[in-house]
Amino acid sequence: MVTFKQNLTIRHLRLLETLARELSISRCAEVLHTSQSAISRGLAEIEALLGARLFERTTRRVMPTPLGQNLIWHAEQILGQLDRAEADFQALSQGIGSAVDIGIQGGFSPPLLVRAVQLANEQAPKLVIRLRANFAEGLIPDLVRGRYNLVITHLDVRQFANEELVVEVLYQEQIGVLAAPGHPHTRRRRLHWKDLVEDRWAMIPAETSTRRIVERNLLLHAPGRTPIIVEALELHYVVSLVREAGMLTALPLRLARWFDAELGVARVLPLEGDAAGWSVCVARLRSRRLSPAETLFLNCLRTACAGQEESG
Repeated sequence: MVTFKQNLTIRHLRLLETLARELSISRCAEVLHTSQSAISRGLAEIEALLGARLFERTTRRVMPTPLGQNLIWHAEQILGQLDRAEADFQALSQGIGSAVDIGIQGGFSPPLLVRAVQLANEQAPKLVIRLRANFAEGLIPDLVRGRYNLVITHLDVRQFANEELVVEVLYQEQIGVLAAPGHPHTRRRRLHWKDLVEDRWAMIPAETSTRRIVERNLLLHAPGRTPIIVEALELHYVVSLVREAGMLTALPLRLARWFDAELGVARVLPLEGDAAGWSVCVARLRSRRLSPAETLFLNCLRTACAGQEESG
């Protein structure tokens, strides 16, 4: 019987994890800065050690077998733990303190995040908080892989009512439409989606809840007409297009209000109709015990959001 601890190395695990992500021996070699022949020899070595085929090869790509998929999942867990251990070791050796890795979707309310960070810093001045932004669809897989300790994201909680994830609702969110301060729509007392179908829109990519809501409502009120949308990943480009080019955009309402009330760079339009919203949640793995630093930050996040709900 093969003993994993005695036979599998970190180099083996890194090769499996990279090959599973790239699905190409040539791209895997590029990522790991080695040759294609070295990747092929390394994979053959692992399969010989285990006595099992982990990838099926074709002329153009490789695909993991069921046995390979299972081992890759464990490899991702182990490598994620090692990455966190290295980061914590470096932080502690430099006298900085513990660290937490938080995956966060870009539409999370800035005031709530700031308040949570302030509370955490008050209780643990040396705590390092690393925030990594991603789309909602990418946060949960990265949480499972061990890249994050906690993720803050838009989720349909019902989809994750399983034994693997612990999902907690922080607050409810809705859509907010923004225009430049001098835009004609800002002089209206109320607007409906049908009033916005002729406008040009600058939006972040389709992986977001706000983008889907905008497209659905514009198409509903202008059947057969594709909405004119300029797409940009970076929010500062989107806001610049709103201010300088007279376009509209849509963001989670709390974020939109922050751009309006706190920064004064755009105005939230008085839009009526379609109040469809979503839950903003914090999620963690049930199978992984939170460290004291992670528990502290989670409690600060809860306090910040609870305080906002009470004041709002």
